[in-house]
Amino acid sequence: MFLNRTDELAALENRWQRGRGELFLVWGRRRVGKTELLSRFLTGKRGFHFEATEGLEPDHLADIGQILAEETGSALLATQQLTSWPAVLAALEEYAKQGPAIVILDEFQWIARATGDIGSQLNRWWRTVGRDLPIFLILSGSEVSFFEREVLTGTMFGRRTGQLRLAPFDYGAAALFLPNWTPEDRIRAFAVCGGMPYYLEQLDPDCSLSENILRMILQRDGVLHEEARLLLHEELPDPARYFSILRAIENGATKHSEIQHRTGIAKATLDESLVLLRELHLVRRRVPVTVTNPERTKQTRYEISDGYLRFYFRFMLPFESRLKTNADAERHLRETVMPRLDQFVSKPAFEEVCQTFVQREEGAAAVGSWWGSVRTGRKTEMREVDVVAVDGDGAALAIGSCKWTKAGVGIAQEAILAELQPHIPKTTSATRHYYFSLSGFERQLVELAEAAPDSVRLVGPGDLYSR
Repeated sequence: MFLNRTDELAALENRWQRGRGELFLVWGRRRVGKTELLSRFLTGKRGFHFEATEGLEPDHLADIGQILAEETGSALLATQQLTSWPAVLAALEEYAKQGPAIVILDEFQWIARATGDIGSQLNRWWRTVGRDLPIFLILSGSEVSFFEREVLTGTMFGRRTGQLRLAPFDYGAAALFLPNWTPEDRIRAFAVCGGMPYYLEQLDPDCSLSENILRMILQRDGVLHEEARLLLHEELPDPARYFSILRAIENGATKHSEIQHRTGIAKATLDESLVLLRELHLVRRRVPVTVTNPERTKQTRYEISDGYLRFYFRFMLPFESRLKTNADAERHLRETVMPRLDQFVSKPAFEEVCQTFVQREEGAAAVGSWWGSVRTGRKTEMREVDVVAVDGDGAALAIGSCKWTKAGVGIAQEAILAELQPHIPKTTSATRHYYFSLSGFERQLVELAEAAPDSVRLVGPGDLYSR
């Protein structure tokens, strides 16, 4: 099943239609759908998709040589193995001269590890030969830090003609996998799986969310039961340290000092670890959206950016000793996961959904949350606003409150937002108030929204998917 990615496909198609030489980079986390996107792009076109595996240079040369022999029908290539990458590039030159072609070198990081100077060889070939050919050469991979350090700003800098980093789906695109589920359960599924297409594809739309969580994650034979361990062991050099950091963050240690205190990791090592987790897009560094110099502010929090990993560190890792049998998994689902699931959904997943909605509605340049010290009476306390959308000049277009609770939202929330609004930079009387609720709204707040529809907006789960 191939869903969404319309913008990415359109970008690739537009470049293909130009008929010019392209050296294009596509990268993103494993499971984000790179191979599916590239396979769809290649459908019906002349070209081939070579996916490298972990191995030595002769393995790669033999594999791509075989593909080229099959594609070209060359008896020479079928009987004489290519013994170097210059020979491969020469064969690609002849292949492209026969007609426009797409060549995808997938999981390029394995090629680079086996052939240390492949970047230099490609650069030289592209400068002297490749750019004048009707070839669309795509380098793709799932090792994010390698692509962003070594390829995007390293060996390919100045040679690439374009790039795409595939990000996980937002809540709206994620819902395409579950068209018949209620809006509430679509949001819950987004909280559990994040926006990773592979994870969402594992959901059985004919079963309930709880059945899917049991079958897919909690039971030992579930397809995602070991996914977190596989992901972190593949991506990280010292998995034990990163498991500790991620567990600390999910357990509420969101400041640098709190993470250090919880894990006991030295400051310099923790700094390096958090940088790598951010480069891999597993953790995000959050600051109030109104901060003008984000890199220098001390108002920093860390948050796991992947929904499935949040679920794993909240409901799986701390309870591994309880999950030895299917009966254990069912009991854990019944007694622990489902009673606490809506609390898990409420922050940050539901807030992320609401922020995405407001950004689209307002056409905002940026959206996030705000927090800061607020003096009330004789005491000063830290307060937070769930949603703040700003324009390109930093002016607040909208602020909002998100409540994923069993109680409806009442007029008291308007008083809270009105109290906090003066503390948020660049708010005005035109700044709209949004209220998001799982369980509806009390009569007085409904009446206020009806009387001032341009100033106050009420949004339920169904409204999030109706626009």
